[in-house]
Amino acid sequence: MSDYPIDHLTADEAWDVVRKSEVGRIATLHGNAPEIHPVTYVVHGEHIYFRTGTASRLLVDTEDQLVAFEVSWQMMQHISSTVIRGAVVVVTDPEKVTELDSMPYLDFAPKQEYVWMKIAPNEVRGRRLHVIDNTPWSEK
Repeated sequence: MSDYPIDHLTADEAWDVVRKSEVGRIATLHGNAPEIHPVTYVVHGEHIYFRTGTASRLLVDTEDQLVAFEVSWQMMQHISSTVIRGAVVVVTDPEKVTELDSMPYLDFAPKQEYVWMKIAPNEVRGRRLHVIDNTPWSEK
């Protein structure tokens, strides 16, 4: 463990955090206000793929936009967080859609008409937070 409570993750460590989970958060702008959308996702190569409804606000807020995607992971006394920034595009290639449909995916709306969206990262960064004292603040 580091003497400093926060470590920077390498790119490989940051991607490892993303690959360990199935639920992340996408930060977008809706008008002039920030929005956070929880999403389930899959990683294929170094791209993030998620599904959304064909008429969803998430589609409108993310299509052809830059977003921030965040995933966190806790293990014992360490909390790791990865933030990926990148552009989002709708996946239109039928072969790619078939490939994505065959991947294990945590789906909360299986009967909803959907489109696959891809986040193409242009920045990946991560941090590991070391819990030094986990006494609740109300007891200090």
